[in-house]
Order: sequence, then structure tokens, then C-alpha cells
Amino acid sequence: MPFPSLRASLVLAVTRSCRRRFTSAVCKGATPSALPREPSPPVPKRIPFAVSAHGRTWQDPFHWMSDVDDPEFVEHLRRENSYAQAFMADTRELQTQLVSEMKSRVPAEVRTPPERWGPWLYYQSIPEGKEFPVLCRRLQADKGWAEAILSYVRGQQGREQVLLDWNEIAEQHGYVHVGMCRVSPDHSFLAYTVDINASESFKLQVKDINKGCILPNIQVEGVVSVAWAKDGSTLFYTLSDEHQRPYRVLCTNLRSSNLEHAVVFTERDSKYCVDITGTKDGLCYRC
Repeated sequence: MPFPSLRASLVLAVTRSCRRRFTSAVCKGATPSALPREPSPPVPKRIPFAVSAHGRTWQDPFHWMSDVDDPEFVEHLRRENSYAQAFMADTRELQTQLVSEMKSRVPAEVRTPPERWGPWLYYQSIPEGKEFPVLCRRLQADKGWAEAILSYVRGQQGREQVLLDWNEIAEQHGYVHVGMCRVSPDHSFLAYTVDINASESFKLQVKDINKGCILPNIQVEGVVSVAWAKDGSTLFYTLSDEHQRPYRVLCTNLRSSNLEHAVVFTERDSKYCVDITGTKDGLCYRC
């Protein structure tokens, strides 16, 4: 028998709580009109606003809520949260019980199986007490005892190296959504796309893994997909237009003295999108 969902459990608890309150009051001789009234949900204001698209026009009185910095919108969210807390007050003990039970079923730390690529083992983990994953790698040399001893002396053998920590980005900006992560074939660079304001528009950033820093001259807004060339320094990426349609493929060479972003292909028909992926051997690229 499947376990009931958290939402179903909370709704059932609220229903039972309201029923007990009603029954208790009636048994004490109170009429339904004399029962204590539940808090009323907040009602947002309506502002006339016409929206037109594809030859049709309709009214959206709640369009003003799209401005998340509007003080009245923030105040309305505060009132909604207060109403929800008051309405669910009788279920707080149950909520705590359910959260505790679910936490007990989840491991303290979640880790993916390592994936071997060259001399490195790549994997992700969610540390205990954290919400987002961390991309890591370990050096796993197996070309003989001499190289193993040399790696041990250098302090690299088996040492975990953090490539990207989602939690650090979230703590800095309050939000994080990483779209793509791609390590260069020579294991020197990490290209990833990140959204830090929930706009679903991603910025391309490239990290120099050996130096542990973000390259300042390669940050590009509106990037959807990325792919490395086999040389480990040429990066292909797709750019989106104002409608978030990926329509153009560009490339740049990170080791070039004159860093340029050359256009490789442009899809001018708005009915189509473009994507860039590389084959496993790194010899071919598909758009």
C-alpha cells in the first residue's frame, strides 16, 4: 500500500481538525453562526491590464504581480504566509512529525557513483545539512607504481577536489540553478551555465580548475548549451534571443591572446531552435 503524500496528510489533518472543532462547539450548545470564524484569506488587488498575443487580447488583472520588487506584492505574500500559518496552526505537530519521518528515511549525505574519465574520478554529492550538490573529482592514477608514488608525494592521489559548489552560489545570491556543467577534455577548465535570479536566463562562466578562479572575460548572458572541442581550449556555445530561443552557435578559444566570439551558425527561422553537442570521441559536433 503506498504511503499518503505530505499534501494529502496535511489536508486530512486540517479536515479532521475543523470537524473536531465544529463537533465540540455544537456539543457545547453553540449554533453554527456562533462558531469561531476562521481567518479570511487575503485578496489581491486587481488592476486592469490587457495582454495581446497571436491575434488575441485578454485581461490579466494580476499582471502587476510580475514585478517581484513591488512593495505591495511583497506585502501580499507576507499576508498569504501569515494566513497559511494561522490556518495550519492545528497541524504544526503533525508537520513536525512528518518532516522528521521523511528526514529519517533520507541518507545524511547523498553521493553519486564516480565516473572514470582519464585519470580522474568525477562525482557529485550533497553534503549533510546542505540543499544543493557539489561537483568533485579525485585523481586515480593506475599507470604503474612510479606514477602512483609521484602522485602521492604531490598530494594529489585520492585527494578530493571541489570543482563547483552550488551551495556557495546560493548563499551569495539567494538562489541558484545550474543548467549545464562540462569539463574540458584536458581536465583544465569547467564550463557551466548558471541562473542566480530565477529568470531562466543562464550566464556562461568558465572556471580555470588549476588556478581555482573564474575567467573574467568569458562571461556571456543568455547561453543555453555548451560543448568543448577536442583541443580542450575551444568552446562552442549557443546563444538565445529575446524570446529565449537558442538561435546562434558561437565559439571562442580560451588560450588565444585575442579572445573573440566567432559566429559559427545562425538559425533565422523563428520556428526552429539550435543546440550544440559533441560525440564521445570529441571528433564531431551536431547542431
